[in-house]
Amino acid sequence: MKLRTAIVALFLAVGTQAVAAPLEEDAVLTNGWTREHAQTLANEASAIIRAHGFRCDTVSNIQRWVFSSGFDISCNGFRYEYELEDRGGRWTPSLK
Repeated sequence: MKLRTAIVALFLAVGTQAVAAPLEEDAVLTNGWTREHAQTLANEASAIIRAHGFRCDTVSNIQRWVFSSGFDISCNGFRYEYELEDRGGRWTPSLK
């Protein structure tokens, strides 16, 4: 929950409007996540990715990192792959 709160805070700080990036029908998700939870994270993560000038219209994959704060996210049919990392309290996307 703490991680989700941080993503929401960054999303609000970026100042972009929430535009849903739908999960693809066969999206790969972290085990134990409900589709609703994954969709919420996908919306917030894709907004951060877009705010940094990258493209993410649909989410193909969203996996939480095990040993540090971050996510691997694939967008647009696995065409674009990103790492979304907590760097000193700031969520930063980078293209893989």
